[in-house]
Amino acid sequence: MVEQVLRTVFENAAAPQRAVLIVLTMSLPAIVAAAVMASRAGGQTGPCGRLICDLRILGPALGLLVGAMNSFHMARTIQSLPFHPTARQLAPGILEVSTLIGLGAGVGLLAAAAHLALGWTPARTDSPSDAR
Repeated sequence: MVEQVLRTVFENAAAPQRAVLIVLTMSLPAIVAAAVMASRAGGQTGPCGRLICDLRILGPALGLLVGAMNSFHMARTIQSLPFHPTARQLAPGILEVSTLIGLGAGVGLLAAAAHLALGWTPARTDSPSDAR
């Protein structure tokens, strides 16, 4: 059921929103792969660690920004309609905004979890083994 709803959201999204959905969705396996590669490198940050650190902020920020732009555009469209749309008519737009915000939050949470799992602290992104 959820997969069908998400597929419908993706199919009905405009090209820019679809691109953001793709970027956020592909960020999830990229975080896992980067965490595995960083752990194999002994916890060194390098480019994998940089990706994980950046996605902690950029994933949620991108989801919120695009979701807010969608909400703004949807509200302006509703205001200009000569009739009062029903909740059923508004549901696809609300689902798209929810998906963008939720997916962005998921990217940020997964990146934060990977960051913590690798033993990096928020104040220091070098590996614990570098402190020796």
